[in-house]
Amino acid sequence: MSQQLNNALEDAGKAMSQLRIAIKGIPVRREGFKGLHDQFARSVATLTTHMSYARVLLDEEAAERGKRWRR
Repeated sequence: MSQQLNNALEDAGKAMSQLRIAIKGIPVRREGFKGLHDQFARSVATLTTHMSYARVLLDEEAAERGKRWRR
């Protein structure tokens, strides 16, 4: 499960990098795009933070299961 989270986090990072490159050609104030972009970027950052925290918890749970299994 942790590997799936790693892949998802990498993909989100790549997508945000592509978005950053794509946004350079768009006028900043066009149709409120900058505000929507900022809101989206904050939401993705929050999601990424929560996913990273969940990955740590999953790794700890897997380690605990491994300890119980070996006993």
